[in-house]
Amino acid sequence: MNTLLEVGLGGAERLLGSRFLIAVLLPVLLAAGASGAVGLAAAGHTPADALRAWQEYGASGQLLAALWVVLGLVGAAYLLALFHLPVLRALEGYWPDRPALRGVRRRRTDRQRARARDGWARVAELREAGEHTWASALSGHLLAVYPPPPRLAQGCLPTALGNRLRAAEYYPLERYGIDAVVVWPRLYPLLPPEATGRVSSARTALDAGVSLLGLSAVFGTVWPLVLLARGGHLPLAGLTLLAWPVVWAAHRATLQAAGAYGEEVRVVFDLHRHALLRRLELAVPADLEQERRLWDELAQFYLRNLPLVAARPNPGGAQVP
Repeated sequence: MNTLLEVGLGGAERLLGSRFLIAVLLPVLLAAGASGAVGLAAAGHTPADALRAWQEYGASGQLLAALWVVLGLVGAAYLLALFHLPVLRALEGYWPDRPALRGVRRRRTDRQRARARDGWARVAELREAGEHTWASALSGHLLAVYPPPPRLAQGCLPTALGNRLRAAEYYPLERYGIDAVVVWPRLYPLLPPEATGRVSSARTALDAGVSLLGLSAVFGTVWPLVLLARGGHLPLAGLTLLAWPVVWAAHRATLQAAGAYGEEVRVVFDLHRHALLRRLELAVPADLEQERRLWDELAQFYLRNLPLVAARPNPGGAQVP
């Protein structure tokens, strides 16, 4: 039985992908199981009643029902995957430009920006007091969870999750002059397996947190309304509101996962950014100033089709300044 289960899981992983299984299908299974339990309770049935009803089916009926359940769950998971990016963008704070949302976005962004500036003011106080160790630790934390100070005015987002991911996006730009949005899709296919594995694992954890957060919020909103509309299910409706502590926990886990994912992105640019230059047969600059000019030219080349001027072909792969 264990061997058969391992073979089945291995086949599913090869067919659907481990990221899909962990980040999408598993949260859907949890939500479906909880919804099934609530539905049974609302109908006045117990799990034992459901088991007896299942046993009344013949082998072919059980197989057909199981197949429909599996197909339904996988279909729901794929539907969730289609909306995963819009949900993530909403959690980051990329909201539609609507009058009803402008004020909320402005207030939340101002609050996030004020927290970051208060943090940097505290760093300055610690340095003036000679507490350089604490100042360094706090500044490192701030750089991990907020855009860098020169980017706070225009780059701050209204949510903590968005600012963590925005901080990782700004890191290569501030340090190396690399536009991460332009370079990342071209650099990622060139990474060694160990680097892609670490990035993929971190992104899977982030996606799983987003899926669990979204499904828990839907569960904690829809089921109480449905049960109250049916009448006579007030205790059960109150029980379904326990989904909101799960939302809170999933949000905290998502923030931690976003920080870990951002750190992996920083490591990739620190260690592997030159792989793209070598694949393009461009000389790796001898100093950081030349490298910043080169990355800026590459960004303009890809975004605006401007010709490369400072970058020189380097077919031999030599380190040419």
